[in-house]
Amino acid sequence: MAIKEAEMYYKQAMSFLEQGKVDKSLKFFDSAIAIDKEYVSAWNDKGVAFMELGNYDEALKCFEEVIRLEPGDNMAWYNRGYVLLILEEYQEAVNTFDLFLGRYSKKDDFYKYGLYLRAQGFYNLKEYDQSLKLIKEALKIDKKFKEARDLMALIGKESEK
Repeated sequence: MAIKEAEMYYKQAMSFLEQGKVDKSLKFFDSAIAIDKEYVSAWNDKGVAFMELGNYDEALKCFEEVIRLEPGDNMAWYNRGYVLLILEEYQEAVNTFDLFLGRYSKKDDFYKYGLYLRAQGFYNLKEYDQSLKLIKEALKIDKKFKEARDLMALIGKESEK
């Protein structure tokens, strides 16, 4: 019974989140989590809601809770790395994307963006060679990957200095 109730709150939270009613969605995520403290999807999507509000510290806590509950949840690792980049925790972001890329076997868009975001971290750490290596790997997956091309141009400018 309680699981069904938690699911109901979660579905309502997702509906509000999709409608852009983020504050309202957070209340329902909290209700779902109050019933089931280990509701991984609710924790993850609560983190996404906090990201939409620009509350990155709270988002990070949610993604870290997902990882604590479900260490194999690759998207939580990805989201954690992304938030760490936003918070300018570049070394920790690089390490997190390294874990994500090492565990994520599909060479799809998430993998491509994981490479790019890790490269972004290295760029911010002024480790341009490492960054360039990752950008080239991302461009092998998608030759038209605009963000990767833009970062490659920035690395080129830094190398000219």
